[in-house]
Amino acid sequence: MTNQNKMDRIPFFLLFIIFFGVHYFSQAQTGCAGSDALLTICNKDQDLSLQNFDLFDALNDTPLTGGIWSTSNPANFYAFDRTTGIVNLWKILNSGTHTFTYTNDACGESANVTINLGGYSGEDNIDGSANACSNEIEVNMHRFLGSEVADKIQDFNGLWEAVTPEAVNFLERNIFNAFGAGPGVYEFTYTVAAVATCPSEQSTVILEVHPSPNPGTGLALAVCVTDDLSAYRNLNLNSYLAAEDANGTWSESGTGQLTDLSDNTINVEEIRDNFGYGIYNFNYTVYPTHPVCDEQFSTVAISILPTLSGSLESLNYCMGSPYTIDITYDSTLLPNGRYQMGYLVDPADGLVRAEDVIITLTNGVGSFDVNPSLVSTNVYNTVSISSITGFLPLRSVCTTIDVSETTFLVSNSQIQIAEACQDTTIPVQILNILDTTASLTNSPHTITYTLTAPDGGTTTETIENLAFSAGAATFEIAAEHAGQDGEHEVIVTIDNVLDVTCNLQTLFNVIATPDAITLTLQVDNSCNATEINVLVAAPILPDGIYNVTYDVIEQNTGAVVINNTIAFAGGTADYQVDVAPLEQGNYTISVRSIQNDTTPCRTIFEYEETENFAIKGIPDIPIGESNQTFCLSEYDTNGPTLEDLAFTASRDPLFYATETSTDILSISTPLAHNVAYFISTINNENNCEGTQRLRVLVSLTAPITPTTSNATPFFCGGDAATLASVDITFSETTIVWFDAPVNGNLLPATTLLEDGVSYYAASENSQGCRSSERLLLTPTVFTVTPLTLASTEFDICGLDEPTISDLNNLAAFENYEIRWYDSLESTSAISETALLIPYTMYYAENYNEDTGCIAPNRTAITIDLSACNPEDYDFFIPDGFSPNGDARNDRYFIPNIEKIFPAFQLEIKNRYGRTLFMGNIQNPAWDGTIKGNSIAPNGVYFYIIHYNKEGFEPKQGRLYLNR
Repeated sequence: MTNQNKMDRIPFFLLFIIFFGVHYFSQAQTGCAGSDALLTICNKDQDLSLQNFDLFDALNDTPLTGGIWSTSNPANFYAFDRTTGIVNLWKILNSGTHTFTYTNDACGESANVTINLGGYSGEDNIDGSANACSNEIEVNMHRFLGSEVADKIQDFNGLWEAVTPEAVNFLERNIFNAFGAGPGVYEFTYTVAAVATCPSEQSTVILEVHPSPNPGTGLALAVCVTDDLSAYRNLNLNSYLAAEDANGTWSESGTGQLTDLSDNTINVEEIRDNFGYGIYNFNYTVYPTHPVCDEQFSTVAISILPTLSGSLESLNYCMGSPYTIDITYDSTLLPNGRYQMGYLVDPADGLVRAEDVIITLTNGVGSFDVNPSLVSTNVYNTVSISSITGFLPLRSVCTTIDVSETTFLVSNSQIQIAEACQDTTIPVQILNILDTTASLTNSPHTITYTLTAPDGGTTTETIENLAFSAGAATFEIAAEHAGQDGEHEVIVTIDNVLDVTCNLQTLFNVIATPDAITLTLQVDNSCNATEINVLVAAPILPDGIYNVTYDVIEQNTGAVVINNTIAFAGGTADYQVDVAPLEQGNYTISVRSIQNDTTPCRTIFEYEETENFAIKGIPDIPIGESNQTFCLSEYDTNGPTLEDLAFTASRDPLFYATETSTDILSISTPLAHNVAYFISTINNENNCEGTQRLRVLVSLTAPITPTTSNATPFFCGGDAATLASVDITFSETTIVWFDAPVNGNLLPATTLLEDGVSYYAASENSQGCRSSERLLLTPTVFTVTPLTLASTEFDICGLDEPTISDLNNLAAFENYEIRWYDSLESTSAISETALLIPYTMYYAENYNEDTGCIAPNRTAITIDLSACNPEDYDFFIPDGFSPNGDARNDRYFIPNIEKIFPAFQLEIKNRYGRTLFMGNIQNPAWDGTIKGNSIAPNGVYFYIIHYNKEGFEPKQGRLYLNR
């Protein structure tokens, strides 16, 4: 039916919905769920509103909201909303009858809406847009019935039929076998059946099947990586194809052999040389004539097979050990992996045997074990490789194998040891030992054996020059090594014999010594006995008896006062011996057993147990002070022990930690402070101990060792420090000093400290007990040497403005810093930049800057600043001045004369010889007056200078006064 036919039915559908809805009621009366309704809907694909069809509105009568919708058809479950009842009829893709149930729990009722839904067969596809490829085996015909309207999909429960006869046999339901039908044009119809009053629908599909490309069948080429490949330098890939289309092109990956799409020739030898072994695929691709078909390709595989090339190595082995063959191969010719490898064993008898193994080959090495059943003993066996195939991963390997064979010998040398008894010598027999020529040895050899006991302990012994005859020898394992019963292992090595890869070893059993009879004596009170139990526990003897005798002997006289004998085959027995009637004294009870059985490995047949006891034999309590004090420093480093306790006892003492303790303390047990010890006595003749104990409370007095925050104090020598100067912390009465860590001489606290000398301090309490340890102090006493000056006077020229620092040049040496003071008592040093004051006495003090120590004495020096050579300082005498009050040249003075000649005298006279001015260092300048009164007139005047210095004569001259 065409799309136009479908459009013609729209009025009928609308009229049917509006006027011809038929309602059926399944209940006699309605409730909150309403009543059943039946609807028929045709041409659903023509009405978009059917994508939101309200089932609730379709219910008859007056249903109440709040219920839940359901359907029994799982295909419809996701087409509707269970709460609102809105169903999308476009999503129901099967035409027919569909029922939806509305259930309202408020009244416990349900109602059904049944819809007869007409079918939709999809749209015709006859315009050439339906295409398939001839290599498709399953073409789904539904894919050609699409619609351009969203969500409009044909029903799936229609019927497909082939119109073209050639297609009939290749259509099954909606699947068409295009591969079987082959290329061509085929017509099909799809029919959806009528539903109720809705007519059936039919759509037509014209399908064209296009031919698929045929790349043919690729053939494979396999060569070995070590082959001569010169014959394959120009291999035409087309020659390795069969039945292919001629319009294809070649491609490859990684070898670079194909230059363009027209190239079909490769050089296999070059591939091998450049890339080594591997599988190199070349694809022949044929492209389709229609895009519905995919391009097709076939592959020509060039397999350059890896090759096993190497050598086998082996050792000589002991029979029973793994016969391991090592293989070394060229890893550039064979990749790592697991391989199935065949090998041949050719023994001396010439009967070649073969087997396959799985072997792991990695980085040029591998190994495998030869099946022992293929090997002959005491002859040489030759092993060679016969085949190899890749196992993990699976791969082919070149059948040409280049591996050298190997030869080895398996020796059946052995050791034999029979069962042995515990603690007995064990003979060992060695058999079939081969010498270095593979013959049974007749020479002496040095052997070493290692014995492993059941508990894992080992013993190793060496026996030199053990004699062998026809490959056999015997030696013994000492009884001291057979102390454990059970299974033992022996490993033997022998020098200078055929080299094999294993040790001779065997297991053997050591039989335990049979259980012995147990004899027990139980004395009710060994110090005041009344009854003794004689207990016998004996294993049952299958072929013998026990003779058991017990007796009591008085120790002083040796007299037997009680005697009895019992004979039995085993089991337990208990005999009570009444000793209460015996006299006071010391006794010995003995029980003896003699047996005559033949149990294997039994070595002892006679047993005896004895016990001493006394009648009324308990000693008295010791006597001593209950409180005893000990000074720890009076003892060695271990301190006082129980032996130092003071008491008297009639018998040997025993010491305990408590009144009731049974653990005896050693007499060397150190005493502890504020701990009580308990002393009793024991009579060693009868082993009886007193019932009462002396309690002694121990006090250990040990003054605390003094402490200090500085064990290496520092003092300056000038401080005259003594032992009393040391800062020590102590809590006892006093501190005492010694010149040694132990013993030594007692030193008074006024002892002057010496540099580097060790002193030892101890605390001493009021009882005169000193601390057991002494505090070590090693002071440093740093002494600064007083300054030595080259002279006690210092002459220098004041014109040079000398300072305190210039005085340092007088020091004879400069090991210390020098500080200067203006008095002996001054604590403020003069700055080194301070100018020197003439005729002043300075005091020098040596000072160590690192330690802060000073010399005990200061050195004095007097300063003279007149040591000036006039010629060195341009000394001159002015010849005039002008005292006119202009502040320039108003006074007459001789420059620097007070520095060079501090004792000078200057006399000014007029021409009549009258003295007008007398000057010196305190009054060096003339102001042009007559003795400080009237003004002297202009004119010539005369000066007389008295230098008052050795070497300089007075000088006179004239000067001019001009105002």
